[in-house]
Amino acid sequence: MRWIYEAGSTILASGALCLLAVLYLAPSSWAATLAGPVTWGSPDRQWGARRAITAADRAAVAAYRSGRKAPIFSTDFTSPAAFTAEWSQESDDNPTLKSCRRPDSVEASPAGLRLKTLVDGNCRTARWSTGHAASKAKYGYGFYEARIKIADIKGVNNAFWLTTDDNFEIDVTEATYPSYMHLGLQYWPHNGIEKHAGMGWGVSFVENLSFGFHDIGLLWRPTGLLYEVDGEPIAAVETHGKVKGSAQIRFSTALGDWAGGKVPEHPEGHTMTVQSLRIFGP
Repeated sequence: MRWIYEAGSTILASGALCLLAVLYLAPSSWAATLAGPVTWGSPDRQWGARRAITAADRAAVAAYRSGRKAPIFSTDFTSPAAFTAEWSQESDDNPTLKSCRRPDSVEASPAGLRLKTLVDGNCRTARWSTGHAASKAKYGYGFYEARIKIADIKGVNNAFWLTTDDNFEIDVTEATYPSYMHLGLQYWPHNGIEKHAGMGWGVSFVENLSFGFHDIGLLWRPTGLLYEVDGEPIAAVETHGKVKGSAQIRFSTALGDWAGGKVPEHPEGHTMTVQSLRIFGP
């Protein structure tokens, strides 16, 4: 936590001491603090085994965040033209959810990428639409970090994830109001023989994650995945070289009573915002 003070000068006038200015500036974002140990309920897999965080992990994340290395891609999502060129606005309509996902719920704006919850009369069963954006380009090993503020209601899944050409889903975060994140790695086979399987972690924080922006990142290497929040590694998995296909980057929201609590009667107007994304090569 850093506080910056600018002390104003003082002068004497008519025998009285007058304080001209004391300017107090607070930081624009806060580092999230774990509320307890990271938990999990799913077993390790042949393509993913959990391991402890090391000093080398912390040093690796700090090096990427130091500013000494230039990203291979970065955006603040403020240009609609650039967003249209670089990202696809996805549509789907799953009747088991309380929202479908529509392009109208995705907006590049001066505030960043906004995934909005809107009233929608064109979904099959849902009353609202939410947003889903996918990168047109694909990327491989490296460091990925987005600055995100989640929606400020229960019942919204705020997601930052990657989907690889070898059928893995890397859930950098699935965050729910006010203070919870699920981090995960899932395998979605398409051969009709293997079955879907996943592993992951549950992480609770002291802070309300909708009060400000937090940096949420992933270091993806041939040997494994390292998940971090605000520069602090919080989970790691050895992948034994199994997760190697190039990946699309995705940001999405969805409504459901499974996402942190019952969806309120009027979820419209509540938004997940992505202020920036940076990608660094290995």
